[in-house]
Amino acid sequence: MKRKGAFHYYTLTFSVQFQHDYDTVYFAHSYPYTYSDLQRYLAKVEPDPRTRDKFQRKMLTQDLAGNACDLLTVTTFSDSPEKMKQKKGIVISSRVHPGETGASFMMQGVIDYLVGPSIGAKMLRDNFLIKIVPMLNADGVINGNTRCSLAGVDLNRSWMDPQKDVHPVIHAVKWLIKRLSDERDILLFCDLHGHSRKKNIFMYGNSTKNDTKYKERIFPYMLEKQAEVFSFNDCAFSVQRAKEGTGRVVGWKELGIQNSFTLEASFCGSDFGKYADLHFNTNMLQEIGHHFCEAIIEYCQVDDAALKQMVAEIEDII
Repeated sequence: MKRKGAFHYYTLTFSVQFQHDYDTVYFAHSYPYTYSDLQRYLAKVEPDPRTRDKFQRKMLTQDLAGNACDLLTVTTFSDSPEKMKQKKGIVISSRVHPGETGASFMMQGVIDYLVGPSIGAKMLRDNFLIKIVPMLNADGVINGNTRCSLAGVDLNRSWMDPQKDVHPVIHAVKWLIKRLSDERDILLFCDLHGHSRKKNIFMYGNSTKNDTKYKERIFPYMLEKQAEVFSFNDCAFSVQRAKEGTGRVVGWKELGIQNSFTLEASFCGSDFGKYADLHFNTNMLQEIGHHFCEAIIEYCQVDDAALKQMVAEIEDII
């Protein structure tokens, strides 16, 4: 064990006896979720007759190796052109960091909820045009990278000035968000991640110095009410210089999206509540995706009195 600053670091040693000679064995530090897993999942959702009028899939662009980057659109497509124009936008993305596989399980939970039969899902489809990019860094996922793209670049530091020839997916997604914001208001942008140092499930957001600063904390605060594994106390809303090129900061600062977040699920599990000292399994990660959608519904329905009450409660916490 070594101590450096406020953190303890450990080395784990283990041995494995293989059952078969000349076999191929994979070791994973978290639940695997590959590019092929995503393609198989989307291949089930897309042709389902129950999702035909609410789910569309197309290729947004190709990454450096020529792999397709999927763009999903979820809404009630049968609505009139006038109603479609009135819908606000929501943008959700994940797997910019290839090794953060929990993000894909959360994303799958989001998609399952949005195309599902619940009243809440129908409300979201009727009122929003939802754009989803489920795997921002397919190159990295396919090649087994932990954090970088095929060019050795952390794509979540490239949002300020993405280059089409080096960061084609980020370039395309940023253009998509700009075009969407020209057509309609964007209620929320959220990029899904895993986290290797902090425990729990939490959000990173942004904060202004004016009197609206607590409004940017309302959505995470409401998510905690929906999901017992979510920790508002672990959320952070500062904008560090090193993070100015991230999607959530550029989405807020440059693109003008007040609710611009990353949703982080720890590799290390929870340290509070009934799941204390347990790791998050895939079902729990997918459930967070469901709760994320339910929190959007609650957020849209909150009245001024409830909003003031929540701001007061947040001030007390801070």
